[in-house]
Amino acid sequence: MADKQKPEIVSMYFDPLDAALVRSNDQEWIDSGSGNLFKILRVSKETGAWSALIKAPAGQVNQAHTHLGPADFYVLSGQIDYRGGSAKAGDYIYEPAGAVHEATTHPVETIYLANVYGPVAFHGKDGTIAGVLDWRAVKAMMDAHAQKKGKAA
Repeated sequence: MADKQKPEIVSMYFDPLDAALVRSNDQEWIDSGSGNLFKILRVSKETGAWSALIKAPAGQVNQAHTHLGPADFYVLSGQIDYRGGSAKAGDYIYEPAGAVHEATTHPVETIYLANVYGPVAFHGKDGTIAGVLDWRAVKAMMDAHAQKKGKAA
């Protein structure tokens, strides 16, 4: 009869580079300055990607924009009206790099998960680029909130 051996216990290795567990229920909403509120889940300096929960108040209009990198969105509650139609709770949206569309509206308060893999260029009324939302802008929003909260404490 073969000698039975105990399996070797191997310690787990945790990758500290970019692994994360985010308790979004413990986060405060951050005012983006555009009408939307953010709970920033992740920002990658390496790839430029960022993920956030976004809360848009009823009637919020996000100006026309071009996705310079792909993005995907999952609607948790509410409704997003955009060139592709109306996305409601449970709906998933994918925008490829280069996708251009007119203003996006939220007829009711809406919360959605945004995974953005590159900058978003917002158009001015004349069609030129009026602003860019990229990982640096999202990180700056997060840092400004933390600093403000630190000063208030």
